[in-house]
Amino acid sequence: MKHIFVILLLSITSVLVAQNSKLPGIWLMTRADMHGETRHPYQLFEFRDDGTFLAMDMKMGTWKYRQNDQHIFLKSRRNKDFNGEGRVQKLTADTLIMEKDGSTFYYRRFCPQKIAQANRASHLIGKWRLSGTEYPFAVLQFRAPDAFTLIRSGNGETSQESGTWLFDPKENAVIFIGFSHLLRGKIPLSHLNTTGFTLQLPGQTLKAQVLKNKSNAIERLTFSEDDFPEEAEPDQSRLPWRDFETMVDVLQKVASLQYDFGELVSDLNTLKQTHSILYKLKVDAEKPGVSFSYLTVSSNDTSQFAERYKGGLSERYNVFFPQKEPWPYRIKGVESLTVPAGTFACTVIEGMDGDKKIKYWMINDWPGVYAKIIKEEVAPFGKLTYHVQELMKIQSQPKKE
Repeated sequence: MKHIFVILLLSITSVLVAQNSKLPGIWLMTRADMHGETRHPYQLFEFRDDGTFLAMDMKMGTWKYRQNDQHIFLKSRRNKDFNGEGRVQKLTADTLIMEKDGSTFYYRRFCPQKIAQANRASHLIGKWRLSGTEYPFAVLQFRAPDAFTLIRSGNGETSQESGTWLFDPKENAVIFIGFSHLLRGKIPLSHLNTTGFTLQLPGQTLKAQVLKNKSNAIERLTFSEDDFPEEAEPDQSRLPWRDFETMVDVLQKVASLQYDFGELVSDLNTLKQTHSILYKLKVDAEKPGVSFSYLTVSSNDTSQFAERYKGGLSERYNVFFPQKEPWPYRIKGVESLTVPAGTFACTVIEGMDGDKKIKYWMINDWPGVYAKIIKEEVAPFGKLTYHVQELMKIQSQPKKE
């Protein structure tokens, strides 16, 4: 990063020309020959007709040009290292070559209209799931006309990077401009089609697959506590799991339940799914009693984080077991819901748990088994948390010989 920053400073001090020249506009530095070494920093600079200049969208100072010898001068109060002079070696409508202190810098004009046209024709605009990074979850989004966002998450860490992108059809490459640690500069592109592509980084290959949200994957919960009547009691006769003996009879045939756990990435409007939740069941038909052991399953580890039990006096009146009973809540009705584990007739519940909004899909003929759960909460400072659990598999107990 330090070397790139030095290039940035030196290059800006070398690209100041007259307000009446061909140079005002936005330029992309594609190459820098410095002290016998060639670099490709891919940084943006803008030179305005009013005599001010910007580097990576930051206003840096003023510039002037001496026409008789093509020398340019920069003055900056923001950073004294920007002060200095350079000389234009070549300037055309699309090309600029500058020299300063024995270093040479090469630029090409950044034309937003042409770039937007090439980007739209690239078929890259959209969301792509990346594999090949050290993070289990990585999504790259290309937006029109020229902005990209990269979000990576895993092991309790989340990083978000953004910048500008250009598709170069002549070299079949993508140029990433900005401060992303992973995606920067010109990266060759291959195997591009409607479902995926490959980015070949130095010593690393990233494979991208189109990311499509399932139609029912993201459903924001728009109700609030004020929407629930203060005095009206829900008609519990409409709830499907009131008979504990039926729950015991059904669940003693089940060994485990597997759910995918998704968290909303607001900036991408997509779910990141970094682990699964496994519910291991133990049923005692004689007591009777039902135990749910909760385990997180990720690429790195499997660990138990909770256990819920119903039997005797424990959870006797909780008809939402193994989940907490929300309050207040309302019964929205019955609907058919398709999840990876199958299609089920579900009783749908909306409710509150403090400030948290909850929506349950209770499978009518599988007491204790939820097809889907949504939990949403907005923290005091506006941070949104949105989680979805979706039933992936019902594992039956092995048959006794």
